[in-house]
Amino acid sequence: MISITTIILFFIYTWGLGFTATYWLKQSDNFWERLFINIGLGLGVFAILSVILNFAHIPLDWKIFLVLSIILPIYDLSKKIKNKQMRMPEPKVTRSTLTLLFTVFIAMISLYIYASGAFSYPYLEDEDPWGHAVGVDYVSIEKNAYDPPLVGYWDVDPALSYIDPYPPAYDILLGILHQTSPDIMWTMKFFNALLISLGIVFFYIFAREFIGDRNKALFATFVLAAIPSYLTHFIWAHALAITLICPTMYAFERIKSDWKWSFTAAIMVGAIWVAQNFEQPVKITTMILIYIVVSSITLRKIKKAEMMAVIGGLLLSMFYFGGVILRKGLKNFLGYYAVVPETTFASFTGAAQGPSKPVILKIFNALFDYGGSASRAYTFSDFFFAKSDNLINNSIGIGIVISILAMIGVVYVLVKYRASIVKSENTWLAVTLFWLIFTFWGVNGAAFPISVARGAFRTWMLMAIPISLITAEGLYALKKLSSSKAVWLSILIIAIGGIVLTSAQQKYQLNTSTWPTSSAFAGSPSEAFEFASLFNSIPNGEKVFLYVNRPKIATGFGKGGCNWCQNELDFRKGIINRSADEIHDFLSTADYDYLLLSPSMDFRQFSKEIGQEKAQEMLNQRYNEITKSGLFVPVQQKENLYIFLRVK
Repeated sequence: MISITTIILFFIYTWGLGFTATYWLKQSDNFWERLFINIGLGLGVFAILSVILNFAHIPLDWKIFLVLSIILPIYDLSKKIKNKQMRMPEPKVTRSTLTLLFTVFIAMISLYIYASGAFSYPYLEDEDPWGHAVGVDYVSIEKNAYDPPLVGYWDVDPALSYIDPYPPAYDILLGILHQTSPDIMWTMKFFNALLISLGIVFFYIFAREFIGDRNKALFATFVLAAIPSYLTHFIWAHALAITLICPTMYAFERIKSDWKWSFTAAIMVGAIWVAQNFEQPVKITTMILIYIVVSSITLRKIKKAEMMAVIGGLLLSMFYFGGVILRKGLKNFLGYYAVVPETTFASFTGAAQGPSKPVILKIFNALFDYGGSASRAYTFSDFFFAKSDNLINNSIGIGIVISILAMIGVVYVLVKYRASIVKSENTWLAVTLFWLIFTFWGVNGAAFPISVARGAFRTWMLMAIPISLITAEGLYALKKLSSSKAVWLSILIIAIGGIVLTSAQQKYQLNTSTWPTSSAFAGSPSEAFEFASLFNSIPNGEKVFLYVNRPKIATGFGKGGCNWCQNELDFRKGIINRSADEIHDFLSTADYDYLLLSPSMDFRQFSKEIGQEKAQEMLNQRYNEITKSGLFVPVQQKENLYIFLRVK
């Protein structure tokens, strides 16, 4: 269900907080640039503000964020009215403005592709989005992003995979939006797609500032939007962390003209660190440090303000990580990141390392281990040929034309600027080359003796940024082959057409196809479609209890209960041994409206716990007892799929 109110509130939150963060700073003269970059910066402010409020135990309520986002804009407006300085902005129609608005058009096309793909099926894909749904629902209801106090469970609450100690900014953002948008699935799908698409506009604004050429920046933006390895519509915290990169780098670029931008840059660095679980923040911070070191060399000046911004951002992130350490203990915190063995965190995550390794090696491994669910050694064809049959969470591949232009760009820069690459006017080229080296090495962590980045396959999305920048330089290197406008126009048309056919088309096909879903449905979309039809027939606000311990499925469909609550977690222990009377008493007390029995889903789960033969015997017995108890009213049934009952 579309919530126009929530879309408006999203832009009020982000623009208002961005306006506040840049109010006392020297800003661009371009109205549209200020408008959009304030939205990007506001996302970062929102992230840091949310963890600070959470640390102070102030409720994470949408009304609080609304007030905080409009206080300064309203004050500024009232002051201008009082001083008779009020005048409507007069955005000038310049080439810069038209170029920026064209990137907005590209972003709108991307939003259409991402959103149409996400809404082409009525469920959440894979496992991560279902887990995030629980965190989003938890924030929306409890207005808190710390684990609830539980007795007899791991310090890491198994019901809340992406909150505490996992940095919670992504789930908080969607949770706040969910407070005014009742349909959790629509909220997650739409705003995830919107975040990624806005990142395309933020990239252009940063690239224009970074390169100093709006035409190169525009082409680089087109490449980023087309490159398959730059973000799919997969719902996970990486969407926020990656989207924050370009507003962050824009803030660093603006420090050149006003050192006070370092405060905003610090907020953005901190935001990245609370947006995703160390993996991307470490890599992004490394890219920022490369930027600082290389630009210090090219400009013959140590970038002190920029370094202080990085340090300040890390300190700001301690509002979250410090809080986790204070509540959980340093040993458990390190255990979660596989540094200290034999802790409750490490035991729960299964990430503990053997005690034989020195702690320093475990820290190195935690930061730079190339491992991941899809990391491997990549071949030339993996880079050169984009495929529509790809990974849904992080696609790989660049495409033929982009690859050729990127290689031309690298060769051109190394030859043309071999003696001047460290001059100030070539700073962006030097930084881009080192970014490319770092991310290319990171992607190939499984092939190189030493890995420089954790999660090799999740580095593809970062590598897309320097590739897009260097591809623009490669295109404009070809422009110098001839002074003829007709030749240049032909090159441009061939390049754009080639990118569409060898990169964008494959990205479109992947992002608009039907994706697989949770293993709770045996990975079968047809089974998930049936369950979606059932859940969509249930009125909003009614609660469904799944007999099997996969309550995140009900939550993702918007019919969840309180699967983070002590009483529910306790009740689920040994549920297969509980009588129909016990189940009815609990569901009545917990205000559940329905009970969902799923022969296929239940059998798969309980077989893991008690074996297939015992599971089949016990389930048949329980189903028979429950359906004949007279305590539940049959509502709907599909053979071997589900038995849907109303609680009397």
